[in-house]
Amino acid sequence: MPAAKGYGWAQFGFGDSIGNDHRYTILRKLGWGMHSSTWLARDEVRSGFVAVKALTGHMTAMNEKAVSCEALVLRLLSAGAPPPHCVRLLDEFTIPGRGSAGSHLCFVLPVYGGDVKALSESRKHPFDLPTAKRIILHLLRGIAYTHSHGVVHTDLKHDNIFFTTDLETADIERWMKEDPSRRHPPEMSQDGVVQAAVSQPLPMISDELARRATYVLSDFGCAQPTKLHGEDPITVIPLRAPEVFLGGEWDTPADIWSFGCLVFELVTSRPLFRYHVNEKQGLTEIENMLFQMILFTGEQTFRAEQLSVCPLAGEYFTAACQLKKEPTIFHWPLEDVIGRTCFRTGIAMPSNDVSAMATLMRRCLRLNPDDRVTAEELLQDPWLEGADD
Repeated sequence: MPAAKGYGWAQFGFGDSIGNDHRYTILRKLGWGMHSSTWLARDEVRSGFVAVKALTGHMTAMNEKAVSCEALVLRLLSAGAPPPHCVRLLDEFTIPGRGSAGSHLCFVLPVYGGDVKALSESRKHPFDLPTAKRIILHLLRGIAYTHSHGVVHTDLKHDNIFFTTDLETADIERWMKEDPSRRHPPEMSQDGVVQAAVSQPLPMISDELARRATYVLSDFGCAQPTKLHGEDPITVIPLRAPEVFLGGEWDTPADIWSFGCLVFELVTSRPLFRYHVNEKQGLTEIENMLFQMILFTGEQTFRAEQLSVCPLAGEYFTAACQLKKEPTIFHWPLEDVIGRTCFRTGIAMPSNDVSAMATLMRRCLRLNPDDRVTAEELLQDPWLEGADD
């Protein structure tokens, strides 16, 4: 799958030496995504392990054209003494790829234990409340730091929250010896026969370690500068802010909306908003998302000043700011949504926690982005007190 068609993954061999002065030796593939793959490597200078995130040839070209600004953002956020809740860039370089893959911009990062999506999927039950609160607090610190440096993340989700590992160098060496690096069977490609490396992430941590881990905001491949208001869609649909659905300008408050949705997901393991047709009310997927937003926020409808600056508002709303399909509007308090979801999923949450969590979420989930709280202000929310203990 070549770079020219939007792909071009790195094709490393185990034992390849890359980087300035061939400093990093590739040992195995940890994982991959649509725009990059991540590899475990040995730092021959410091005699330790690092992670190398190799962008696809396509995304490397996007960075060179300044369409994507991941490299610039990582440099900015890693300067000085960044907090432990934001991914840290250790080194970077560009290497030629093989065949049609193009060149690869590589970021050298600390070795993390994995991401919260994998952590959640490894369990048969939702996170216990102390663990969920810890993830939420650490994520919020990462968002606050990012926003304070003039960056909007735009892609907050479980996959982009990493956690630290307590594995020492000797532990990783023992793990690699017990489970050697592997490749898939040979297959034909545009560049001839290839054997892709098997993704072998680090062993998953226990519940006890999850309660003590440090959680880190990562993957700034979609990040944008603040005040550079775009009208392009951002964020996965269930976490997408209303102004984005309506084609309006967005900024840091779009991250805050996504964070409010993630609070619910991290506690309940269920999405707050569901993207599907509402046959009972006769609503399309997007109309139903806007409908749910009105119900859960309790704001009755969007305000005229917001709709007037959103190019797509006329597709869904009348001049009186009412949804054109005229669904039945009622208030569905977040306290009820949280309480019912916890009951269905077997989560025991005290009523005072339900109330405090709903209050925090309401500060994030305001229809008008100007009404949303900032990440810095949220750090003082009472519900998060003691989450780091």
